[in-house]
Amino acid sequence: MILEKQKGIKNLIFDTTGIGYFVAGKNVPEIADLNLALTKNRAGPGVAVTTLAEVDMPKAEAVYEVSVNGLG
Repeated sequence: MILEKQKGIKNLIFDTTGIGYFVAGKNVPEIADLNLALTKNRAGPGVAVTTLAEVDMPKAEAVYEVSVNGLG
């Protein structure tokens, strides 16, 4: 996965709907930084993070949900 190498992202997973979840490091990445990582790693045209929101998950500290469009 392209975003797994992005600083500040741990345990990135996607559910069956294409929504991704990760645990942030010390600093939560900005959407612009995530999209830059996608562009640099050639994710493909039209692939972009559309939302980034902190969500509550059982047995986790702070988990962030990521919506990405253009993955097909």
